[in-house]
Amino acid sequence: MPRTPPEQIEFRYDEWEPVLERMKELSRNGSGWINLFPETVDDEIDRPPSGSSVFGALFRNQAPEVPLGTWTARTDKAPASVGISHATREKVAPRLVQAGIVAPPTWRLVQDNARRGIVVRVPDDEQPDEVLAWLMAAIDELCPVQITGQWLAEIHR
Repeated sequence: MPRTPPEQIEFRYDEWEPVLERMKELSRNGSGWINLFPETVDDEIDRPPSGSSVFGALFRNQAPEVPLGTWTARTDKAPASVGISHATREKVAPRLVQAGIVAPPTWRLVQDNARRGIVVRVPDDEQPDEVLAWLMAAIDELCPVQITGQWLAEIHR
């Protein structure tokens, strides 16, 4: 059976309710993920291929120049998580903390790798707006070029 293409939602920080609703829906269903792509001022920047996720990027040698963020819903076998594939070529958790982008103490850092990105486990009871705010702020901090404030969410069910 062919896979259905992901739903795409363009949004801004102050218009993220549809994305939060999809996060709640995927959490209730216990499956799926959402990729986040920031729009940049410079359209010549390399972007990750559509349909990929930060976890797929873990197995690639080349990280995207523009960070790719992924939120993955909890399943019966794994808790929810967020990840960012980036091209900084350094561990980024200290940089995020220094920039004031601090994950709550109940979140657990799983990976902070200079080549493969950062992955954080999120408790089941964490509010979607807290998760999305942290993920967007972290992507913004790690992006090497200016972003416009417009985002694209790809919802994979």
